Amino acid sequence: MPRTGTQEVQPALVIRTGRSDECQAHFHPDRYQLVLCRDGVEEKVDLGFSGSRLLERLLRVPGEVVARDELLAFAWSDRIVGQGSLNQQIYALRQVLGDEKKREIIQTLPRRGYMLSPKFLVNFDNVADVPAPSFFEQLQLPRRANRTANQQRLATLMVATAVVALLSLIVFTYIYYALFQSQVLVAERDIGNKHFVYAATAPQALAQLQSDTAALSVRVAGLAEQPVQFRLGANAGFFEMLCVQRDTTRWMMINRAQIAKVADEQLRSCLQ
Repeated sequence: MPRTGTQEVQPALVIRTGRSDECQAHFHPDRYQLVLCRDGVEEKVDLGFSGSRLLERLLRVPGEVVARDELLAFAWSDRIVGQGSLNQQIYALRQVLGDEKKREIIQTLPRRGYMLSPKFLVNFDNVADVPAPSFFEQLQLPRRANRTANQQRLATLMVATAVVALLSLIVFTYIYYALFQSQVLVAERDIGNKHFVYAATAPQALAQLQSDTAALSVRVAGLAEQPVQFRLGANAGFFEMLCVQRDTTRWMMINRAQIAKVADEQLRSCLQ
């Protein structure tokens, strides 16, 4: 997909991943691609348009929170999608970066957005001097444009009575624990030596995804000659499939209405 009307940026291109083999990821936004480098071996990962734009936006302001609505507008500027699409793309990026368990590289700020930690950027200036924010610091981390307003609100809060402070704490606790953002759920399946991982944001959506892509899973498993890990998710009117092999990772999107009509040649393109 061509990029028009956007400002060219020079993000920090090298990211230290969370993998145990000291792997580094070289980001190429012009090619929508990450190149994983370890022990002299390179693995190319096609992020797709939305995945690449999402990572590019986070890399513009490492250490700062980017709101969910802002990420949606930047990564899906050509169409309207829901929060589930953003959750799945974040999950996919974390998987590629080896960050799906610790979530230290792309950090979640509850009810606010996401932040890319500068400590994982190899060529970020003075990165060693930037301390990792604590959990409570992240919850209160202000956007630069709003620091003055936040300080005024903090001063007002400090002069409130003890009863109001207690009620505020109760309300905050309820919001954080009861209304915490949706988590990505996964299910796994093996077909021969092919491993399938299905991801969705709700149990019903996960079950529906497995049902809708059951025939597709059998087809691609039969077309793959080597061991492959397939990761599938749903995004608006499309299914997304990530084909992970030893030295390559490819991403393809399949229209929901055309899933039964996809030619073998198209599916094989994800396996090459």
